Amino acid sequence: MSATRQVLLIRPHGAAGVAGLAQALRDAGAQVREVDLSNEYEPVLDALEQGFVPVVLKTPANG
Repeated sequence: MSATRQVLLIRPHGAAGVAGLAQALRDAGAQVREVDLSNEYEPVLDALEQGFVPVVLKTPANG
């Protein structure tokens, strides 16, 4: 990555994260924050205000 990217990984209500995704982004030079929405929304709003790009991680559907 040429410029520092800021990525906000959002796990809605305790959804499982993608194994290794955060570390892979960090290895590529990104600044990564991980947030669980089952707690507070304020950290999400703060990160968005600071220019982080939101990525919502959803739990895969069974079946």
